[in-house]
Amino acid sequence: MGETRPLGEKEQLLNHLHARGGLIAVQVLHVRGRLDPALVQCALAWLQTQHPILRAHIRYGKIVWRRVPPFTYRQSWFDTEGTTEIPLKVLDDTDPDAWRKVFASDIRTPIPKGNHPRLRITLVRQSPDADLNHIVICADHATLDAQSANMLARALLEFLADPELAQLKPPVRTALPPPIEAGLPNKSGSGKKATYTLAIRLPKQTVPDPKDETRVLARYLRPDITATLKDAIKANRTTPHGAVTAAFLLAMRERYRLDAMTVLTTVDLRRFSKLALPDETCGCYVDILRTKHPITDDFWATARDASFKLIAALAKDRESASIMKFPEWKVYRREAGPTIHNNRRLDGLAVTTVGESGLQTSYGAYTLDDVTRAVSLDMFGPSLFVIANERLGGLDLSVGYPAIAMSEDEVCWLTDNAVARLESAG
Repeated sequence: MGETRPLGEKEQLLNHLHARGGLIAVQVLHVRGRLDPALVQCALAWLQTQHPILRAHIRYGKIVWRRVPPFTYRQSWFDTEGTTEIPLKVLDDTDPDAWRKVFASDIRTPIPKGNHPRLRITLVRQSPDADLNHIVICADHATLDAQSANMLARALLEFLADPELAQLKPPVRTALPPPIEAGLPNKSGSGKKATYTLAIRLPKQTVPDPKDETRVLARYLRPDITATLKDAIKANRTTPHGAVTAAFLLAMRERYRLDAMTVLTTVDLRRFSKLALPDETCGCYVDILRTKHPITDDFWATARDASFKLIAALAKDRESASIMKFPEWKVYRREAGPTIHNNRRLDGLAVTTVGESGLQTSYGAYTLDDVTRAVSLDMFGPSLFVIANERLGGLDLSVGYPAIAMSEDEVCWLTDNAVARLESAG
């Protein structure tokens, strides 16, 4: 028998945005070794046995009416009955940058409605005998967050390394995981009406040859530099999130002479939930909070402020600080005009710090060279979206940006400035 449940509020919003090109999640695994597409398909079929959310499609029902935009949306359910296998496409292309073209297409192409899972995979090779493969994973954010994406990548690579051993593992869950709202308190804070925090944007820029697409820059901090940075973070009583946020805020201050900036932070709510979800639960269990920060030339003071205000928002005002909800009129009144004027940009910066990805280099006959991560930003969103993952003792930074609002040269300057601050902070 199949299983069904309605989407939670945040899942409903993310799925609604996905259909319009917003926050589409993409992860690319760059893998060395001759890779048989049949083996990848077997790995995907096994993943579906492990995680019910991967064998669920979304069924759309009655229209829900609202007094503010979007005036309507359809109530949706996860259904497991009748779901097809995860679609796998194989692209052989002699162009070594062919994977970038797939990435650029996938990150702006929503997964259509239907009885298929909310995930699609493309295997990009230069030829059937090519030694370098690119596994492009595109997902509806309603079913996947950063922690889930890392977990799926690990499981997929472990299956490729040893299919027989992987298939001995019992399923992580046998039933659809619940929505995050099922385990969160109804209200946060003291009940007092919170003050709305208005987004602060970067100055509008003239971009040569603007494109409606999301691009990403990647940087890597070596293990020795990362270890020194961690020691300094501990000594200065802050967090990795605070340090990464401070580095980019100080870069923005130097570039644009800004004294303050709002930051969007993606927060994993698994440990705040009463659901007692296993760490390996695949689904979307995050919130996005907005906090406002003064920027000074003091790196560690800015880092402590970024960390403290996020912790305070989680403890007292998570609901009011959250932007992951269908907007009300006050949001449109205050944000619509500036957002449209500034190439559909909200806050200047968003930061996701995921912690240790658990990804290794060697997987049997295969080697993981690198990982590319991003979410679509061209429909609307921040000017920069920084995803920080620890890997092999070092720190992976993926910096996504909308090519309609930011030039590559500008993003390179900001990113390299921020990385230099992180490298020298220890």
